[in-house]
Amino acid sequence: MGRRTQKPFPIVWQLSALPLMNKRTLITGVLLTNVPYNGNGELRGFRNLVNILSTYFITPYGNKNISLIADGVTTNTKTDTTGGFWTIADYQHEGRIDVIVHGGNIPLKIIHNYPIAYKSRGGTLGVISDIDDTIIESFTSDIFKRIAVLLFRTPEKRKPIDFTHKLFKVFEERKANTYYVSKSESNLFGTLTSFIEHSGLRKGMLFLTPYMNFWKLLTTKKATDFKMNRIRFLIENTAEKKYILLGDDSQHDMEIYFEVAKAYPKSILKIYIRQTKPKISLSRKRGIENLRNTGIPIKYFKADDHIEESDMLSPTKK
Repeated sequence: MGRRTQKPFPIVWQLSALPLMNKRTLITGVLLTNVPYNGNGELRGFRNLVNILSTYFITPYGNKNISLIADGVTTNTKTDTTGGFWTIADYQHEGRIDVIVHGGNIPLKIIHNYPIAYKSRGGTLGVISDIDDTIIESFTSDIFKRIAVLLFRTPEKRKPIDFTHKLFKVFEERKANTYYVSKSESNLFGTLTSFIEHSGLRKGMLFLTPYMNFWKLLTTKKATDFKMNRIRFLIENTAEKKYILLGDDSQHDMEIYFEVAKAYPKSILKIYIRQTKPKISLSRKRGIENLRNTGIPIKYFKADDHIEESDMLSPTKK
């Protein structure tokens, strides 16, 4: 008889728990059938390329029943076709979460070191920020530059957006809770969290689009309403009274934030949009004008702008 090949055991690629209003908790994550490549030694250009590309060739642990065990309570759920799961537990979670496959009893290995549980800081201010070209230079409007930077430049060598990082220090003083909402796919979770940690930014929860294989990366368009739906969820379910929105003018942030401002005018304290090109196109001018017409304070900034008195933010009322 031939040797039986052992099937790879699934792993937890991403796991997050966010406290919500009414003593509930959002628990969400991504499971994969195997660990993507993670070579030993210093992460340099070529090794970084292989590390990122390997994530697009790992099969998600999709359409599987799993159990989440936290604080002695078991919540049963199921992964979707991309290995992702999203469930709201009727209790306020604190501490460890174990993920167990159906019929098993051994918790799956969590392969990331980024925080899992996000406790509220007790403040009244929430910050909802884009990632690419908002906190990190990504060249999203230039596909060739974007690919080159992503694949050949390690997270530690990626260029931060200086103004945004200074602004986050102001938010930190205000004890703001931070949420990152990006159309980047979950494959880049490790890269993006490494950048956030290396840059000293607040380790907020990441909301990324579903995990993708290489073929889908080339052929599938991401859902246009992803960011809007996630921002709506945060405003309607987290405890902050006021929110600041940060984005840039290279994709659809202005249009999305315009819709958010119209839907939640009393919840948005201020909107920041980064100018990504030296010349402002007519469509960008219209986008900024639309935002200003909402009556919510808007700042259209460049990466090297200075923090002004108006950016220090007067305290919000409870």
